[in-house]
Amino acid sequence: MIRIVCHSGEYAYILSQSTVMLEDFGKVQVYGISIIGKDSKSAVEDISDDFDSVYGLFSLIVEGELCPEHLECVVEDFLSDNLNIVPFKSAKQHTA
Repeated sequence: MIRIVCHSGEYAYILSQSTVMLEDFGKVQVYGISIIGKDSKSAVEDISDDFDSVYGLFSLIVEGELCPEHLECVVEDFLSDNLNIVPFKSAKQHTA
């Protein structure tokens, strides 16, 4: 079982592996991402069965110190290949 934990800024980021049962495929290993902060947390546990893709997304999320409340939207954009603008913590500092 894979579990990678990184701390950046005020958040802990976790990439984890789990097993899901899919009707057409049986047991499948999938990868997910969680973000835990002092007052908030968010998790998407079954992003993809492609470790390299999820790890790439995880790396971007950690580097950008993504806030938990944006995780689901970022994952949706990632899965639909529309990951052009990511609402990272640093982006909030530049808005007026």
